[in-house]
Amino acid sequence: MKLLCMLLLLAGWVVPADQNELVAEFRRYYAKAKTPRERWEAVQVLKDIDSLEAAQALTGAFEDEDFSVRRGAIDVVAGFKLEATAQWLADEVLLSRKLAKKTRLRAGAAEALGGMGFPFAYISLSALLEEKDPDLRLAGITALGRLKDPRACHDLSLMAANEDGSVALAALDALVLIGSAPGAELAVLAALQHPDWRVRARAIAAVYELRLRAGIRPLIERLGVEQGRLAGDAYQGLKSITLRDFGDTPGEWLKWWDRAEESWVMPDFEKVAEARALEARNGTRYTTGKKEFLGVATRSENILFVIDVSGSMEVPFADLQRLKASGRTYSSFQRLQIVKEELIQTIAELPDTTGFNIIAFASDVKPWKKDQMRANVLNKSAATDWVNKLKPLGGESAGFKAQSGLSLAASNEGQTNTYLALMTALGEPADAKGGAGFVTAPPKSPLDTIFFLTDGEPTVGKTVDMREIRNEVRRVNGYRGVQIHVIYVGEYGGEDMEKLAHENGGVFVSIGG
Repeated sequence: MKLLCMLLLLAGWVVPADQNELVAEFRRYYAKAKTPRERWEAVQVLKDIDSLEAAQALTGAFEDEDFSVRRGAIDVVAGFKLEATAQWLADEVLLSRKLAKKTRLRAGAAEALGGMGFPFAYISLSALLEEKDPDLRLAGITALGRLKDPRACHDLSLMAANEDGSVALAALDALVLIGSAPGAELAVLAALQHPDWRVRARAIAAVYELRLRAGIRPLIERLGVEQGRLAGDAYQGLKSITLRDFGDTPGEWLKWWDRAEESWVMPDFEKVAEARALEARNGTRYTTGKKEFLGVATRSENILFVIDVSGSMEVPFADLQRLKASGRTYSSFQRLQIVKEELIQTIAELPDTTGFNIIAFASDVKPWKKDQMRANVLNKSAATDWVNKLKPLGGESAGFKAQSGLSLAASNEGQTNTYLALMTALGEPADAKGGAGFVTAPPKSPLDTIFFLTDGEPTVGKTVDMREIRNEVRRVNGYRGVQIHVIYVGEYGGEDMEKLAHENGGVFVSIGG
Protein backbone atom coordinates (compact mmCIF):
# COMPACT_ATOMS: atom_id res chain seq x y z
CA MET A 1 0.00 0.00 0.00
CA LYS A 2 2.81 2.40 0.87
CA LEU A 3 4.40 1.79 -2.53
CA LEU A 4 1.20 2.60 -4.41
CA CYS A 5 0.65 5.76 -2.36
CA MET A 6 4.17 6.86 -3.25
CA LEU A 7 3.53 6.10 -6.91
CA LEU A 8 0.28 8.06 -6.83
CA LEU A 9 1.98 11.04 -5.22
CA LEU A 10 4.81 10.93 -7.75
CA ALA A 11 2.20 10.93 -10.49
CA GLY A 12 0.69 14.09 -9.05
CA TRP A 13 -2.33 12.39 -7.47
CA VAL A 14 -3.47 12.80 -3.90
CA VAL A 15 -4.78 9.67 -2.17
CA PRO A 16 -8.33 10.59 -1.05
CA ALA A 17 -9.74 9.68 2.33
CA ASP A 18 -13.15 8.73 0.95
CA GLN A 19 -13.25 5.04 0.03
CA ASN A 20 -15.30 5.53 -3.12
CA GLU A 21 -12.84 8.14 -4.32
CA LEU A 22 -9.98 5.73 -3.65
CA VAL A 23 -11.77 3.07 -5.68
CA ALA A 24 -12.11 5.59 -8.51
CA GLU A 25 -8.41 6.38 -8.24
CA PHE A 26 -7.70 2.66 -8.38
CA ARG A 27 -9.60 2.34 -11.65
CA ARG A 28 -7.64 5.22 -13.20
CA TYR A 29 -4.28 4.03 -11.90
CA TYR A 30 -4.87 0.39 -12.86
CA ALA A 31 -5.82 1.36 -16.42
CA LYS A 32 -2.53 3.25 -16.83
CA ALA A 33 -0.21 0.88 -14.97
CA LYS A 34 2.23 -0.72 -17.38
CA THR A 35 3.83 -3.46 -15.29
CA PRO A 36 2.30 -6.43 -13.43
CA ARG A 37 4.03 -5.27 -10.26
CA GLU A 38 2.29 -1.87 -10.42
CA ARG A 39 -1.10 -3.47 -11.03
CA TRP A 40 -0.57 -5.99 -8.21
CA GLU A 41 0.36 -3.16 -5.83
CA ALA A 42 -2.79 -1.30 -6.85
CA VAL A 43 -4.91 -4.37 -6.13
CA GLN A 44 -3.44 -4.68 -2.65
CA VAL A 45 -4.47 -1.12 -1.77
CA LEU A 46 -8.13 -2.14 -1.90
CA LYS A 47 -7.84 -5.12 0.47
CA ASP A 48 -8.89 -2.96 3.43
CA ILE A 49 -11.86 -1.41 1.61
CA ASP A 50 -14.60 -4.00 2.14
CA SER A 51 -17.27 -2.64 -0.17
CA LEU A 52 -19.27 -3.71 -3.17
CA GLU A 53 -17.72 -0.89 -5.18
CA ALA A 54 -14.21 -2.15 -4.42
CA ALA A 55 -15.17 -5.70 -5.40
CA GLN A 56 -16.70 -4.49 -8.65
CA ALA A 57 -13.53 -2.59 -9.47
CA LEU A 58 -11.34 -5.57 -8.66
CA THR A 59 -13.26 -7.99 -10.89
CA GLY A 60 -11.63 -6.24 -13.83
CA ALA A 61 -8.33 -7.59 -12.53
CA PHE A 62 -9.80 -11.13 -12.65
CA GLU A 63 -9.13 -10.89 -16.40
CA ASP A 64 -5.67 -9.36 -16.15
CA GLU A 65 -3.13 -10.73 -18.61
CA ASP A 66 -0.81 -11.59 -15.71
CA PHE A 67 -1.56 -14.61 -13.54
CA SER A 68 -0.01 -13.07 -10.41
CA VAL A 69 -2.26 -10.00 -10.65
CA ARG A 70 -5.33 -12.17 -11.14
CA ARG A 71 -4.47 -14.27 -8.09
CA GLY A 72 -3.94 -11.14 -6.04
CA ALA A 73 -7.35 -9.73 -6.99
CA ILE A 74 -9.14 -13.01 -6.30
CA ASP A 75 -7.56 -13.32 -2.88
CA VAL A 76 -8.39 -9.72 -1.96
CA VAL A 77 -12.08 -10.12 -2.86
CA ALA A 78 -12.18 -13.49 -1.09
CA GLY A 79 -11.26 -11.64 2.10
CA PHE A 80 -14.28 -9.34 1.91
CA LYS A 81 -17.13 -9.95 4.37
CA LEU A 82 -20.17 -8.12 2.97
CA GLU A 83 -23.04 -10.41 2.01
CA ALA A 84 -24.13 -7.93 -0.66
CA THR A 85 -20.78 -8.44 -2.43
CA ALA A 86 -21.15 -12.21 -2.35
CA GLN A 87 -24.72 -11.98 -3.63
CA TRP A 88 -23.59 -9.76 -6.48
CA LEU A 89 -20.85 -12.22 -7.46
CA ALA A 90 -23.32 -15.11 -7.42
CA ASP A 91 -26.21 -13.43 -9.24
CA GLU A 92 -24.63 -10.82 -11.49
CA VAL A 93 -21.37 -12.52 -12.45
CA LEU A 94 -21.63 -16.30 -12.18
CA LEU A 95 -25.25 -16.59 -13.36
CA SER A 96 -25.28 -13.70 -15.84
CA ARG A 97 -26.03 -14.74 -19.42
CA LYS A 98 -24.23 -11.66 -20.68
CA LEU A 99 -21.02 -12.92 -19.10
CA ALA A 100 -21.44 -16.57 -20.14
CA LYS A 101 -18.37 -16.45 -22.40
CA LYS A 102 -16.20 -14.55 -19.91
CA THR A 103 -14.51 -17.70 -18.66
CA ARG A 104 -11.63 -16.06 -16.82
CA LEU A 105 -13.90 -13.51 -15.12
CA ARG A 106 -16.39 -16.15 -13.97
CA ALA A 107 -13.65 -18.52 -12.80
CA GLY A 108 -12.10 -15.75 -10.70
CA ALA A 109 -15.49 -14.77 -9.31
CA ALA A 110 -16.15 -18.38 -8.32
CA GLU A 111 -12.91 -18.71 -6.37
CA ALA A 112 -13.43 -15.35 -4.67
CA LEU A 113 -17.02 -16.24 -3.80
CA GLY A 114 -15.97 -19.57 -2.35
CA GLY A 115 -13.36 -17.87 -0.20
CA MET A 116 -15.96 -15.48 1.23
CA GLY A 117 -17.66 -18.45 2.88
CA PHE A 118 -21.38 -17.64 2.57
CA PRO A 119 -23.46 -20.87 2.59
CA PHE A 120 -25.91 -19.58 -0.05
CA ALA A 121 -23.04 -19.61 -2.57
CA TYR A 122 -23.13 -23.40 -2.62
CA ILE A 123 -25.88 -23.57 -5.26
CA SER A 124 -24.19 -21.16 -7.66
CA LEU A 125 -20.82 -22.84 -7.29
CA SER A 126 -22.22 -26.35 -7.64
CA ALA A 127 -23.72 -25.35 -10.99
CA LEU A 128 -20.21 -24.85 -12.34
CA LEU A 129 -19.54 -28.57 -12.00
CA GLU A 130 -21.78 -29.09 -15.03
CA GLU A 131 -19.93 -26.59 -17.19
CA LYS A 132 -18.33 -27.89 -20.38
CA ASP A 133 -15.41 -25.51 -20.10
CA PRO A 134 -12.68 -27.34 -18.11
CA ASP A 135 -11.35 -24.14 -16.53
CA LEU A 136 -14.78 -23.23 -15.15
CA ARG A 137 -15.31 -26.74 -13.88
CA LEU A 138 -11.95 -26.71 -12.09
CA ALA A 139 -12.72 -23.26 -10.68
CA GLY A 140 -16.02 -24.60 -9.35
CA ILE A 141 -14.29 -27.53 -7.66
CA THR A 142 -11.67 -25.25 -6.13
CA ALA A 143 -14.30 -22.76 -5.00
CA LEU A 144 -16.35 -25.47 -3.27
CA GLY A 145 -13.24 -26.46 -1.37
CA ARG A 146 -12.67 -22.86 -0.29
CA LEU A 147 -16.33 -22.63 0.75
CA LYS A 148 -15.78 -25.59 3.10
CA ASP A 149 -19.40 -26.70 2.85
CA PRO A 150 -19.79 -30.45 3.63
CA ARG A 151 -22.72 -30.62 1.19
CA ALA A 152 -20.16 -30.57 -1.62
CA CYS A 153 -18.45 -33.76 -0.46
CA HIS A 154 -20.71 -36.11 -2.39
CA ASP A 155 -20.02 -34.51 -5.78
CA LEU A 156 -16.36 -33.95 -4.98
CA SER A 157 -15.95 -37.58 -3.95
CA LEU A 158 -17.28 -38.68 -7.32
CA MET A 159 -14.91 -36.32 -9.08
CA ALA A 160 -11.94 -37.66 -7.12
CA ALA A 161 -12.37 -40.84 -9.18
CA ASN A 162 -12.52 -38.98 -12.51
CA GLU A 163 -10.15 -40.39 -15.13
CA ASP A 164 -9.02 -36.82 -15.88
CA GLY A 165 -6.14 -36.42 -13.45
CA SER A 166 -6.57 -32.65 -13.14
CA VAL A 167 -10.21 -33.01 -12.10
CA ALA A 168 -9.33 -35.71 -9.57
CA LEU A 169 -6.48 -33.61 -8.16
CA ALA A 170 -8.70 -30.55 -7.74
CA ALA A 171 -11.38 -32.65 -6.06
CA LEU A 172 -8.91 -34.14 -3.58
CA ASP A 173 -7.58 -30.69 -2.73
CA ALA A 174 -11.14 -29.47 -2.16
CA LEU A 175 -11.96 -32.42 0.10
CA VAL A 176 -8.87 -31.70 2.18
CA LEU A 177 -9.94 -28.07 2.59
CA ILE A 178 -13.42 -29.10 3.69
CA GLY A 179 -12.03 -31.64 6.12
CA SER A 180 -13.40 -35.00 7.22
CA ALA A 181 -16.97 -35.48 6.07
CA PRO A 182 -19.20 -38.39 4.97
CA GLY A 183 -17.84 -39.87 1.77
CA ALA A 184 -14.56 -37.98 1.79
CA GLU A 185 -12.65 -40.75 3.54
CA LEU A 186 -13.73 -43.42 1.08
CA ALA A 187 -12.95 -41.14 -1.87
CA VAL A 188 -9.41 -40.46 -0.63
CA LEU A 189 -8.72 -44.14 -0.01
CA ALA A 190 -10.09 -45.08 -3.42
CA ALA A 191 -7.87 -42.45 -5.05
CA LEU A 192 -4.82 -44.34 -3.76
CA GLN A 193 -5.56 -46.79 -6.61
CA HIS A 194 -6.00 -44.14 -9.34
CA PRO A 195 -4.06 -44.91 -12.56
CA ASP A 196 -2.54 -41.39 -12.61
CA TRP A 197 0.51 -41.21 -10.32
CA ARG A 198 -0.18 -37.54 -9.60
CA VAL A 199 -3.56 -38.42 -8.12
CA ARG A 200 -2.10 -41.23 -6.02
CA ALA A 201 0.56 -38.84 -4.71
CA ARG A 202 -2.12 -36.30 -3.73
CA ALA A 203 -4.23 -39.04 -2.12
CA ILE A 204 -1.24 -40.17 -0.04
CA ALA A 205 -0.83 -36.59 1.18
CA ALA A 206 -4.58 -36.34 1.88
CA VAL A 207 -4.48 -39.38 4.18
CA TYR A 208 -2.22 -37.63 6.64
CA GLU A 209 -3.63 -34.14 6.03
CA LEU A 210 -7.07 -35.44 7.01
CA ARG A 211 -5.52 -37.74 9.65
CA LEU A 212 -7.44 -40.76 8.37
CA ARG A 213 -6.94 -43.66 10.74
CA ALA A 214 -8.48 -45.94 8.15
CA GLY A 215 -5.71 -44.90 5.75
CA ILE A 216 -2.82 -46.39 7.73
CA ARG A 217 -3.11 -49.91 6.34
CA PRO A 218 -3.62 -48.65 2.76
CA LEU A 219 -0.51 -46.48 3.15
CA ILE A 220 1.45 -49.51 4.28
CA GLU A 221 0.17 -51.33 1.20
CA ARG A 222 1.23 -48.42 -1.04
CA LEU A 223 4.68 -48.54 0.54
CA GLY A 224 5.00 -52.07 -0.79
CA VAL A 225 3.40 -51.45 -4.18
CA GLU A 226 4.68 -48.04 -5.25
CA GLN A 227 8.07 -47.41 -6.80
CA GLY A 228 10.30 -44.37 -6.58
CA ARG A 229 9.02 -41.13 -5.11
CA LEU A 230 5.53 -42.35 -4.24
CA ALA A 231 7.01 -45.06 -2.03
CA GLY A 232 8.88 -42.27 -0.27
CA ASP A 233 5.66 -40.24 0.01
CA ALA A 234 3.88 -43.20 1.60
CA TYR A 235 6.74 -43.65 4.07
CA GLN A 236 6.70 -39.98 5.02
CA GLY A 237 2.90 -40.11 5.38
CA LEU A 238 3.11 -43.09 7.75
CA LYS A 239 5.74 -41.41 9.88
CA SER A 240 3.82 -38.16 10.03
CA ILE A 241 0.45 -39.65 10.94
CA THR A 242 1.72 -42.22 13.48
CA LEU A 243 4.85 -40.51 14.85
CA ARG A 244 6.59 -43.86 14.49
CA ASP A 245 9.30 -45.13 12.18
CA PHE A 246 9.63 -48.77 11.14
CA GLY A 247 11.73 -48.13 8.05
CA ASP A 248 10.72 -47.69 4.45
CA THR A 249 9.67 -51.28 3.73
CA PRO A 250 6.19 -52.55 4.67
CA GLY A 251 7.09 -55.67 6.70
CA GLU A 252 7.74 -54.09 10.10
CA TRP A 253 4.89 -51.61 9.63
CA LEU A 254 2.46 -54.48 9.03
CA LYS A 255 3.66 -56.38 12.07
CA TRP A 256 3.15 -53.32 14.25
CA TRP A 257 -0.27 -52.44 12.80
CA ASP A 258 -1.58 -55.99 13.08
CA ARG A 259 -0.80 -55.81 16.81
CA ALA A 260 -1.81 -52.20 17.45
CA GLU A 261 -4.76 -51.50 15.15
CA GLU A 262 -7.58 -52.19 17.61
CA SER A 263 -6.23 -50.13 20.51
CA TRP A 264 -4.13 -47.51 18.74
CA VAL A 265 -5.04 -43.86 19.41
CA MET A 266 -4.27 -41.08 16.91
CA PRO A 267 -1.46 -38.80 18.20
CA ASP A 268 -2.30 -35.29 19.29
CA PHE A 269 -2.79 -32.98 16.30
CA GLU A 270 -0.14 -30.50 17.46
CA LYS A 271 2.46 -33.27 17.75
CA VAL A 272 1.63 -34.45 14.25
CA ALA A 273 1.93 -30.88 12.95
CA GLU A 274 5.31 -30.50 14.66
CA ALA A 275 6.52 -33.77 13.13
CA ARG A 276 5.44 -32.67 9.65
CA ALA A 277 7.17 -29.32 10.08
CA LEU A 278 10.34 -31.14 11.09
CA GLU A 279 10.13 -33.31 7.97
CA ALA A 280 9.74 -30.17 5.85
CA ARG A 281 12.91 -28.72 7.36
CA ASN A 282 15.08 -31.83 7.48
CA GLY A 283 13.80 -34.02 4.68
CA THR A 284 12.97 -37.68 4.69
CA ARG A 285 15.71 -40.12 5.65
CA TYR A 286 15.57 -43.62 4.20
CA THR A 287 17.09 -46.80 5.53
CA THR A 288 17.27 -48.36 2.06
CA GLY A 289 17.09 -47.20 -1.54
CA LYS A 290 18.69 -43.95 -0.49
CA LYS A 291 19.61 -41.21 -2.94
CA GLU A 292 20.78 -38.01 -1.29
CA PHE A 293 21.96 -34.64 -2.51
CA LEU A 294 23.37 -32.20 0.06
CA GLY A 295 21.30 -33.60 2.90
CA VAL A 296 18.00 -34.12 1.08
CA ALA A 297 17.10 -37.75 0.46
CA THR A 298 14.63 -39.08 -2.09
CA ARG A 299 13.44 -42.33 -3.60
CA SER A 300 12.50 -40.69 -6.88
CA GLU A 301 13.35 -42.53 -10.07
CA ASN A 302 13.01 -39.38 -12.21
CA ILE A 303 15.22 -36.56 -10.94
CA LEU A 304 16.38 -33.23 -12.36
CA PHE A 305 19.28 -31.32 -10.78
CA VAL A 306 19.18 -27.56 -11.44
CA ILE A 307 22.47 -25.93 -10.46
CA ASP A 308 23.26 -22.22 -10.14
CA VAL A 309 26.58 -21.37 -11.82
CA SER A 310 26.30 -17.59 -11.55
CA GLY A 311 29.40 -15.57 -10.72
CA SER A 312 28.72 -15.55 -6.98
CA MET A 313 29.13 -19.34 -6.90
CA GLU A 314 32.87 -18.70 -7.15
CA VAL A 315 32.82 -17.19 -3.64
CA PRO A 316 34.35 -19.44 -0.94
CA PHE A 317 31.90 -21.16 1.41
CA ALA A 318 31.52 -19.00 4.52
CA ASP A 319 30.61 -21.49 7.25
CA LEU A 320 33.79 -23.57 7.24
CA GLN A 321 33.15 -24.92 10.75
CA ARG A 322 29.87 -26.40 9.59
CA LEU A 323 31.58 -28.04 6.65
CA LYS A 324 34.28 -29.50 8.86
CA ALA A 325 31.69 -30.76 11.34
CA SER A 326 30.04 -32.74 8.53
CA GLY A 327 33.16 -34.90 8.30
CA ARG A 328 33.38 -34.42 4.54
CA THR A 329 36.45 -33.14 2.74
CA TYR A 330 36.56 -31.15 -0.48
CA SER A 331 39.30 -30.12 -2.88
CA SER A 332 38.25 -26.49 -2.51
CA PHE A 333 35.92 -24.40 -0.35
CA GLN A 334 34.49 -22.63 -3.40
CA ARG A 335 30.68 -22.90 -3.37
CA LEU A 336 30.40 -24.39 -6.84
CA GLN A 337 33.25 -26.82 -6.29
CA ILE A 338 31.57 -28.21 -3.17
CA VAL A 339 28.28 -28.51 -5.08
CA LYS A 340 30.02 -30.24 -7.99
CA GLU A 341 31.70 -32.80 -5.76
CA GLU A 342 28.45 -33.52 -3.93
CA LEU A 343 26.55 -33.85 -7.21
CA ILE A 344 29.16 -36.15 -8.70
CA GLN A 345 28.94 -38.35 -5.61
CA THR A 346 25.14 -38.41 -5.89
CA ILE A 347 25.31 -39.34 -9.57
CA ALA A 348 27.75 -42.16 -8.80
CA GLU A 349 25.26 -43.68 -6.33
CA LEU A 350 22.19 -43.49 -8.58
CA PRO A 351 20.77 -46.94 -9.36
CA ASP A 352 20.56 -47.72 -13.05
CA THR A 353 16.75 -47.69 -12.74
CA THR A 354 16.85 -43.93 -12.18
CA GLY A 355 16.25 -41.35 -14.89
CA PHE A 356 18.13 -38.08 -14.39
CA ASN A 357 19.26 -34.89 -16.05
CA ILE A 358 21.15 -31.71 -15.08
CA ILE A 359 20.58 -28.05 -15.91
CA ALA A 360 23.22 -25.39 -15.26
CA PHE A 361 21.97 -21.83 -15.13
CA ALA A 362 23.15 -18.29 -14.68
CA SER A 363 21.75 -15.61 -17.01
CA ASP A 364 20.92 -18.38 -19.47
CA VAL A 365 20.36 -22.12 -19.08
CA LYS A 366 22.18 -25.14 -20.47
CA PRO A 367 20.86 -28.69 -20.02
CA TRP A 368 23.25 -31.60 -19.99
CA LYS A 369 20.82 -33.56 -22.18
CA LYS A 370 17.51 -32.77 -23.87
CA ASP A 371 15.64 -35.54 -22.03
CA GLN A 372 15.95 -37.65 -18.90
CA MET A 373 18.73 -40.24 -19.22
CA ARG A 374 19.00 -43.65 -17.61
CA ALA A 375 21.67 -43.79 -14.89
CA ASN A 376 23.76 -46.51 -16.49
CA VAL A 377 27.53 -46.54 -16.24
CA LEU A 378 28.06 -44.70 -19.53
CA ASN A 379 25.60 -41.88 -18.84
CA LYS A 380 26.89 -41.43 -15.29
CA SER A 381 30.44 -41.16 -16.62
CA ALA A 382 29.39 -38.59 -19.25
CA ALA A 383 27.42 -36.58 -16.67
CA THR A 384 30.39 -36.57 -14.32
CA ASP A 385 32.66 -35.23 -17.06
CA TRP A 386 30.10 -32.49 -17.86
CA VAL A 387 29.75 -31.45 -14.22
CA ASN A 388 33.53 -31.38 -13.74
CA LYS A 389 33.81 -28.77 -16.50
CA LEU A 390 31.33 -26.35 -14.92
CA LYS A 391 32.77 -23.04 -13.81
CA PRO A 392 31.11 -19.95 -12.33
CA LEU A 393 29.96 -17.78 -15.23
CA GLY A 394 31.17 -14.22 -14.93
CA GLY A 395 33.59 -15.00 -12.10
CA GLU A 396 37.33 -14.76 -12.29
CA SER A 397 37.65 -18.28 -13.68
CA ALA A 398 37.44 -18.30 -17.44
CA GLY A 399 36.05 -20.69 -19.97
CA PHE A 400 32.61 -21.68 -18.67
CA LYS A 401 30.73 -19.81 -21.36
CA ALA A 402 32.60 -21.53 -24.16
CA GLN A 403 32.40 -24.96 -22.58
CA SER A 404 28.73 -24.89 -21.65
CA GLY A 405 27.26 -23.07 -24.62
CA LEU A 406 25.67 -20.34 -22.50
CA SER A 407 25.55 -17.11 -24.44
CA LEU A 408 24.04 -13.78 -23.45
CA ALA A 409 25.23 -10.22 -23.58
CA ALA A 410 28.32 -9.58 -21.54
CA SER A 411 26.42 -7.19 -19.26
CA ASN A 412 24.21 -10.05 -18.16
CA GLU A 413 26.83 -12.73 -17.70
CA GLY A 414 27.03 -14.24 -14.28
CA GLN A 415 23.64 -13.03 -13.10
CA THR A 416 20.87 -15.28 -11.72
CA ASN A 417 17.87 -16.02 -13.95
CA THR A 418 15.74 -17.97 -11.49
CA TYR A 419 12.56 -17.64 -13.54
CA LEU A 420 14.10 -19.09 -16.69
CA ALA A 421 15.74 -21.93 -14.76
CA LEU A 422 12.50 -23.01 -13.06
CA MET A 423 10.36 -22.72 -16.18
CA THR A 424 12.91 -24.73 -18.16
CA ALA A 425 13.00 -27.36 -15.43
CA LEU A 426 9.21 -27.68 -15.54
CA GLY A 427 9.20 -27.92 -19.34
CA GLU A 428 7.50 -24.57 -19.85
CA PRO A 429 8.55 -22.40 -22.83
CA ALA A 430 10.91 -19.63 -21.79
CA ASP A 431 8.65 -17.01 -23.40
CA ALA A 432 5.42 -18.36 -21.86
CA LYS A 433 3.04 -15.54 -21.02
CA GLY A 434 1.86 -15.03 -17.48
CA GLY A 435 -1.65 -14.61 -18.83
CA ALA A 436 -2.04 -18.34 -19.32
CA GLY A 437 -4.12 -20.30 -16.87
CA PHE A 438 -3.18 -23.32 -14.83
CA VAL A 439 -1.40 -26.02 -16.80
CA THR A 440 -3.83 -28.94 -16.71
CA ALA A 441 -2.56 -31.15 -19.52
CA PRO A 442 -0.87 -34.38 -18.36
CA PRO A 443 2.91 -33.93 -18.09
CA LYS A 444 4.95 -34.97 -21.10
CA SER A 445 7.85 -36.07 -18.92
CA PRO A 446 7.93 -38.63 -16.09
CA LEU A 447 9.87 -36.07 -14.02
CA ASP A 448 8.57 -35.96 -10.43
CA THR A 449 11.44 -34.45 -8.42
CA ILE A 450 13.62 -31.36 -8.86
CA PHE A 451 16.64 -30.39 -6.78
CA PHE A 452 17.06 -26.64 -7.20
CA LEU A 453 20.33 -25.25 -5.88
CA THR A 454 21.07 -21.55 -5.73
CA ASP A 455 23.00 -19.04 -3.64
CA GLY A 456 20.87 -15.93 -4.04
CA GLU A 457 17.82 -14.06 -5.22
CA PRO A 458 17.14 -13.57 -8.96
CA THR A 459 18.87 -10.63 -10.61
CA VAL A 460 17.89 -10.95 -14.27
CA GLY A 461 15.15 -12.47 -16.41
CA LYS A 462 11.52 -11.98 -17.36
CA THR A 463 10.88 -11.19 -13.70
CA VAL A 464 13.11 -10.94 -10.64
CA ASP A 465 10.15 -10.66 -8.27
CA MET A 466 10.09 -13.88 -6.23
CA ARG A 467 6.38 -13.49 -5.54
CA GLU A 468 5.70 -13.50 -9.28
CA ILE A 469 8.09 -16.39 -9.82
CA ARG A 470 6.45 -18.46 -7.08
CA ASN A 471 3.02 -17.76 -8.56
CA GLU A 472 4.19 -18.83 -12.01
CA VAL A 473 5.60 -22.05 -10.58
CA ARG A 474 2.27 -22.60 -8.82
CA ARG A 475 0.45 -22.05 -12.13
CA VAL A 476 2.63 -24.49 -14.03
CA ASN A 477 3.13 -27.09 -11.30
CA GLY A 478 -0.27 -27.03 -9.59
CA TYR A 479 -1.55 -30.06 -11.49
CA ARG A 480 1.80 -31.71 -12.20
CA GLY A 481 2.81 -32.70 -8.69
CA VAL A 482 6.56 -32.22 -9.14
CA GLN A 483 8.35 -31.94 -5.80
CA ILE A 484 10.82 -29.06 -5.76
CA HIS A 485 13.53 -29.38 -3.13
CA VAL A 486 15.53 -26.19 -2.65
CA ILE A 487 19.11 -26.21 -1.40
CA TYR A 488 20.19 -22.69 -0.51
CA VAL A 489 23.89 -21.94 -0.20
CA GLY A 490 23.60 -18.18 0.25
CA GLU A 491 24.71 -16.45 3.42
CA TYR A 492 21.58 -14.34 3.93
CA GLY A 493 17.88 -14.50 3.18
CA GLY A 494 16.35 -17.45 1.44
CA GLU A 495 12.82 -16.90 2.83
CA ASP A 496 11.23 -16.90 -0.63
CA MET A 497 13.20 -19.98 -1.62
CA GLU A 498 11.88 -21.74 1.48
CA LYS A 499 8.31 -20.82 0.49
CA LEU A 500 9.00 -22.08 -3.03
CA ALA A 501 10.00 -25.49 -1.68
CA HIS A 502 7.12 -25.85 0.75
CA GLU A 503 4.53 -24.67 -1.80
CA ASN A 504 5.67 -27.46 -4.10
CA GLY A 505 5.84 -30.34 -1.62
CA GLY A 506 9.59 -30.12 -1.22
CA VAL A 507 12.22 -29.71 1.45
CA PHE A 508 14.20 -26.53 2.02
CA VAL A 509 17.75 -26.85 3.28
CA SER A 510 19.98 -23.87 3.95
CA ILE A 511 23.59 -24.93 4.30
CA GLY A 512 24.87 -21.39 4.76
CA GLY A 513 27.12 -20.08 2.04
